[in-house]
Amino acid sequence: MAIDTAVPPQAAEAPSRSHRALLLKTVRAALAIAIAASIVYAVIRLWPDVRDTLLSLNGWTIAASFAAALGAIAANVKAWQAVLRELDHEVATVEAGQIYLVGQLGKYLPGSVWAFVLQMELSLRAGIPRARSFAASLVLVGLSTTAALVLGLLGVPTLVEVGGAAVWGVAVLVPIALVCAIPPVLSRLVDLFLRILGRAGLGHRLRLRGLLRVLGWSALAWTLFGVHFYLLGIGAGSDLSPSLTNAIGSFALAMTAGLLAVASPSGLGVREAVLVASLSPFGGVGTALGVALASRLILTVADVLAAGTAAWSARGVRAVSPPGVPQPTL
Repeated sequence: MAIDTAVPPQAAEAPSRSHRALLLKTVRAALAIAIAASIVYAVIRLWPDVRDTLLSLNGWTIAASFAAALGAIAANVKAWQAVLRELDHEVATVEAGQIYLVGQLGKYLPGSVWAFVLQMELSLRAGIPRARSFAASLVLVGLSTTAALVLGLLGVPTLVEVGGAAVWGVAVLVPIALVCAIPPVLSRLVDLFLRILGRAGLGHRLRLRGLLRVLGWSALAWTLFGVHFYLLGIGAGSDLSPSLTNAIGSFALAMTAGLLAVASPSGLGVREAVLVASLSPFGGVGTALGVALASRLILTVADVLAAGTAAWSARGVRAVSPPGVPQPTL
């Protein structure tokens, strides 16, 4: 009698799955180390330039600026949650924060894709396919940029005084962003993107109410970021006295310009150039640069604190993934 020695398909696939899981775990560890090294390097590099500025500020100013930054980050989490809801994925606020905040640390690496990559992997914890998560990230970036450009109009009068490409950029991009934010247009763009990736489309049109919710949370985030910058500006000395509206508009434009600088980690250098231009009419360039760099340092600390808190809240949580899909870890 012949003996069947064929290896069952499940047994043959097991080593492949094991190797893939090991590879993914290695890649995640390498990314975590790279992000940590980039953040530590950025803090060490910034400190000599911001030490005098920070020492000139009183503790209450720094605390209020830091609180405003944390509030802005929290608003961005709500915007991310609202986008996921529009893409048919209900996620609790805490879980949305775990995905968004930890994933956002990827922006400290050169290139704009790492935050998306991390968010896609972490989204599997909530049962969200990678393609949908990537689409959600792109929608959030688009709507957040739209809100930033509209608020950026508040900072244009000051930037006109010093010139620069920011003014022309706003004039060109605002109409395009507003058109792309219209529900039928954005729905078609998302459907097209998903089909390019070989995935099923949305199956429904994005709702105006939902998109307005995303825009509202994004606008609140940009406003709080502007408050953060405004507090640092008026606290740095009597020679700097930007208006609150100018600070909000200029910071929104600066962050948008930094986002477009894909090769720069978190828009390093580009953001500061716009911020210095917005403050220079109110005082010296040196002080303005100190404030801009101090803002970056405070926001870096706020990002790390928020992401660390989100990661800590997810400790011990195990996702329910389809068979054969490795469990993502924070």
